[in-house]
Amino acid sequence: MAEKLCPCGSGKKISACCGGQGNIIDLTKYRWWRAGQHLRRKLAEFAGSETFFHEAEKAREIYFSVMDPELADEKDEFLVERFFEWFIFDYPIRDLTLVEYFSMSARLTEEESILLEEWKRARSSVYQVLHIDGEMITLRDLIREGELVVKDRNAARELKTGHILYIRVLPLGNMFEFSTGGLVLPAYSKNYIINRIKLDAELYWSNYKNNRDWDDYLRERAHILNALILEMGFIWDLPDKGDRNKSVEGFLNELSQQVTDIFLDYCYDHVVNQSQHDQNEETLPEESWNGMDRNGIQKLLRRLDKAVKDKKIDLYDSDGMFKGIRLPLNETARTRHAGNAKGRDDGYARVTELIRDGLKKMGYRVQQVNKAVKLWQQFSNLAQPTFRKPGAWAAAVIYALARLQGETISQHKLATMYNVSVSTISTNYRNICRTLQLNG
Repeated sequence: MAEKLCPCGSGKKISACCGGQGNIIDLTKYRWWRAGQHLRRKLAEFAGSETFFHEAEKAREIYFSVMDPELADEKDEFLVERFFEWFIFDYPIRDLTLVEYFSMSARLTEEESILLEEWKRARSSVYQVLHIDGEMITLRDLIREGELVVKDRNAARELKTGHILYIRVLPLGNMFEFSTGGLVLPAYSKNYIINRIKLDAELYWSNYKNNRDWDDYLRERAHILNALILEMGFIWDLPDKGDRNKSVEGFLNELSQQVTDIFLDYCYDHVVNQSQHDQNEETLPEESWNGMDRNGIQKLLRRLDKAVKDKKIDLYDSDGMFKGIRLPLNETARTRHAGNAKGRDDGYARVTELIRDGLKKMGYRVQQVNKAVKLWQQFSNLAQPTFRKPGAWAAAVIYALARLQGETISQHKLATMYNVSVSTISTNYRNICRTLQLNG
């Protein structure tokens, strides 16, 4: 007789999880988890009904229109899931959200009713990872303050202490869980992003609201903040300050922070300010880089690259920044990266191996496997990506191949196959598309 899966929701067999030696299933936690699963399903069915079809189309246009066109992929599973969550919790339909309409008509159990009242008040916010212990993640809400602990085995593998998350956290009895996949930023962006959000909130409150309520702001500006943080997270895959060479002080750190702040200013002006002045149709992305702004960032990048080369250390990878504002790759950056060729070659080879193995297991033909490998070679030669998780790049390449061929493949299936998150696959896929100018 086949052994049942553990009721805690881990996806493991009972003997390998809560039913193993020394483990005890907490029936109270299980009851709340089960109520949460049922409530999610009912909410999704309610939101997907024909009643809200036209509202969903209007909401989709609003949600994706504020994103950089190169990132607004309406077929990307991760982005679609985030849109659908926003549509349920934040999008106003005649002054009420869909989750509020649902609470008026749904037939729910006692536990589901309690959860729903709490979920109606849940907002996407900016959190910092304070601590990770096994599958338990301690977070601090940087906007509304307060700390909480989320249990998520997969997220615990992906996140690092210090990471900044833009995500919705849902109460689940005396526990918490993530509503869907979140957006992740490096630790060094903390002060900047919080200051920018506070500035945007002040402008928002002065123009539209008399009260200064963070919950109102986070709900009504959720799609704008999502677009801002999505773009910030896309441009860089850079080491946190804590990972940099400890002997480098003063000039280099100050200079690298200048570069970071200018880029964050670009993202803010591109997304947030543009959304506030879009009725004039004047704030265009490229205008941010005309004149002194564009020349200034180019000079800073070249000064930084020269300083890093002279010190013979890999302090700051500016390649992504050059590409982000459509500047030719700096020669000093090419020289610096050439010194790390051995590590890159090992990483490229590992990703290639994972791509071949994965496609063969999925039944792809030799010609398709070779096409995927060629796609990876073209991208890696141009982008020189990092290899903290080779499986995430392999999954993204396979997903890109399927999209190019007009095939349907699930990011969730690939995430399970390569033991990575859907959000990481989505981010890497968008990197590939932008670098190679693909239209999947």
